[in-house]
Amino acid sequence: MDNFSTTGYRILILEDEFIIAETLTRQLERNHHVVVGQAISYAEAVSLFHDQQPDLALLDIRVSGNKTGIDFAHYLRAQEPGIPFIFLTSQVDAGYLDRVKQTMPSGCLSKPIQLKSLLATIEVAIFNHLSQRAVCEVVTLRDGRATHRVPLNTIEYVEADHVYVKVHLSDNSNLVLRNTLSDLVSQLGQENLLQTHRSYAVNPQKITRYDRDFVYLREKQVPVSRGRRASVENRL
Repeated sequence: MDNFSTTGYRILILEDEFIIAETLTRQLERNHHVVVGQAISYAEAVSLFHDQQPDLALLDIRVSGNKTGIDFAHYLRAQEPGIPFIFLTSQVDAGYLDRVKQTMPSGCLSKPIQLKSLLATIEVAIFNHLSQRAVCEVVTLRDGRATHRVPLNTIEYVEADHVYVKVHLSDNSNLVLRNTLSDLVSQLGQENLLQTHRSYAVNPQKITRYDRDFVYLREKQVPVSRGRRASVENRL
């Protein structure tokens, strides 16, 4: 079995050939992913996207109906927040390729799909998407006296202290919020804050190395509890 992700992603498939869609579903689910639905048309894909909130979409180009997978790719690109998408197609002529490139996909794989290539492309697509979002995303944090707009990529780690949390920033300043660590992790998203201990969560993009007891953010170290060691190692 080709295990690339141990946590798995929620994946939407737009493919009007039943056998191909079912084969993809089985392969993905054997590798820890969740297929939230199979669409055979643009309209079904739009509905699934809003109902199921997938992390990523796999798109054939020619599907049922007047609109194509390329049309759905443009639709995804216009959404906020959007999701990465990968084309799976046998259409490789120059005309189609130019139209595909205009959608700025995370990848384009030719049929028949090789499982290892698909799984690797999914991992890279998700990683790049989260990295790009973290660079530009700004979050709102309130400390009781003021509201701060903080670029997500400047948050290094968060430390809980009773009914407060201290947010440590990359310029060595910090914000003290009246909040719980679990609520802040929920607010910012588990993809942006990785809880390593009941009192600590870190920005995974800032981790430079780790061992059994600590994660390191250059010269800083944040403890990893025994109970969270496996989940931290799986994530990293």
